[in-house]
Amino acid sequence: MKTKTELIKFNQGLDLESGARLNTFDLMVETYGELNKDKDNAILVCHAFSGNHHAAGKSSDNEALGWWDEVIGPGKAIDTDKFFVVCSNNLGGCSGSSGP
Repeated sequence: MKTKTELIKFNQGLDLESGARLNTFDLMVETYGELNKDKDNAILVCHAFSGNHHAAGKSSDNEALGWWDEVIGPGKAIDTDKFFVVCSNNLGGCSGSSGP
């Protein structure tokens, strides 16, 4: 399964519901599979409150299996031979995205 882990830096800022603003922020993202030519095979997977971006398989920076490895992967319910799966660490999380 093709897996890629990447820290994406956003410089355009983000207005929060509280009225505060993040002038810049980072999101740690892990992807599985490949985006097709029409770019219509993407699935966004969101983790629970205490989770992180590492949802499936093993990656170069994490030898442990992902927290939803039973579901995401070739031939599994979310089949990475068909779908391009994206999982990001939530803002405020402790695994690479901007937080306290």
